Amino acid sequence: MKTLNFFIAVILLLILTSCSSSKYVNYLEDHTEVVKMTDSLQFNSLDDSFYNNKLFLVGEVHEVETSPRIDFAMFTQLNQKIHINTYLAEMDIAQGYYLQEYIKGSNEITLKEILKKWPVYIGRISEQHRNKWVKMRAYYAQLPHDKKFNLVGIDRIADFDLIRKLLKEKLPVAYHKDIDSENEYLISWSKNKLDMIIEKEKPYLSMNTINLLKNIAYNLNNYKVTRSRDKFMFHNFKRLYTQRNWENKNLYSGLGFSHTLQAYRYTFAGRIKKDMQLPYSNKMVSLNTLYVDSRLTVDSKALPKFMQDKGKAFTRFKYSQDNRLFMYIEGIADYKKVTEPNSISLLKLDATDSPYLNSSRGTKVKKLITIWDAYDIIDGTSTTDYAQYILFVRNADWIKPDEN
Repeated sequence: MKTLNFFIAVILLLILTSCSSSKYVNYLEDHTEVVKMTDSLQFNSLDDSFYNNKLFLVGEVHEVETSPRIDFAMFTQLNQKIHINTYLAEMDIAQGYYLQEYIKGSNEITLKEILKKWPVYIGRISEQHRNKWVKMRAYYAQLPHDKKFNLVGIDRIADFDLIRKLLKEKLPVAYHKDIDSENEYLISWSKNKLDMIIEKEKPYLSMNTINLLKNIAYNLNNYKVTRSRDKFMFHNFKRLYTQRNWENKNLYSGLGFSHTLQAYRYTFAGRIKKDMQLPYSNKMVSLNTLYVDSRLTVDSKALPKFMQDKGKAFTRFKYSQDNRLFMYIEGIADYKKVTEPNSISLLKLDATDSPYLNSSRGTKVKKLITIWDAYDIIDGTSTTDYAQYILFVRNADWIKPDEN
C-alpha cells in the first residue's frame, strides 16, 4: 500500500509540474517570436534595450544541429545592426589566431588543422560546425571595412603544436631551437626566458606581435596554475579588454551553455558580471538555448549499452528538457505553449512586467535519474539572473559526425 501511495504521489507531482501557468503564458504571448525551422533565422523582435548592451553571449549545446546555425545567425544580425568589434571564440589563443587568418582569406593552414584539437570536440569532427566557419569566411569577405571584425581565442591552451608554430612565426630564427617539442619544457622555457626575449626583440617587433607574444607567454605560464576553463577565459578576457581598448566596443561570443550563466561566481559570464572593474554588470546579455523533442550527438561509450545505437561510435540520442526522468525544467510547459513544433523561438524574459524577474520558473531543473549535469538554483535568485532571453528549439536533429 505504501509503495502504491508513493507511485501515486510521484505521478501527481509529475502531472502538476508539467502544467503551464496562465500568468507566465500570458506574458510570453507578448514577448515571443516564433521562427519556423526552414525560414531564415532573423529575429525582428529585438529592441533597443537589447542592442544597447556591449557584451552578447549565446549559450548552446554544441551537439545539436541548430547550434552552429544560431551562432552564425545571431552574430551576423548583431554585426549588421550595431557592428561587433570582436568574436570571442571558445578556443585557445593560437587556434583563434589561425582561425582569424582563415576567415580573412588565408589558405596557409587548413580549417581541419586549425580545429584539430578544439575543446568543442563535435566541432572537430563534423562538417556542420566546420561549415559555420566557411560561411563566416564568405561573410567576412563581402563586408565593408566598417563592418569587419576580429576573432580571438580566450580558452585555455588545447593545441600546443599550434602554439609552437605561432611562436616560430613571430620570433626570430635564432630562438627556434629552444621551442621544445615537449610541453613541460616549453612551459618552463616560457616562464624563464620568453618575457626577456620579447623585451630584447621589442625594437624590431610590431605592437600587435609584442602583445600576441606576451599573451602566449601568459597562457603558457598559467597553464598549470589555472585549471578551470571558465576562470582562464575570464583572465584572458580581462587582459584583452585592457590591451585592445574594448571599453566602447561591442563583443560577442557563442559558447557552451554553462559558460553564459550569469548568476554563478565561477562561470565565465558570472565572473564578468560581478567584476566591478569591468563595465558589464548592466551591459551584458545572455541568450541561452533550451531544447525539446530534439536529438543530440553522444559518444556511445559514455552511455549504458541499452541506450546506445548498437555498433555505432556515436549515438543519435533523444534530448528533450521536458523529460520527467532525466531533466525537467519547471515551467517548460509555458515555453511549449507559446511556440510551435519545428521552430526556433526567441523568448524575452526580462521585460518590465515579466514574472520571471521574481521567480526561478523556467530555469529550475527537476529530475529523478541523473544523466545530464544540472545547475542548482541559488537561493534568492530569479530566472533573469541567469539569462535574459531563451532560444527555444523544437525538433532539432543531431550534429552528424564525420564518417571517419
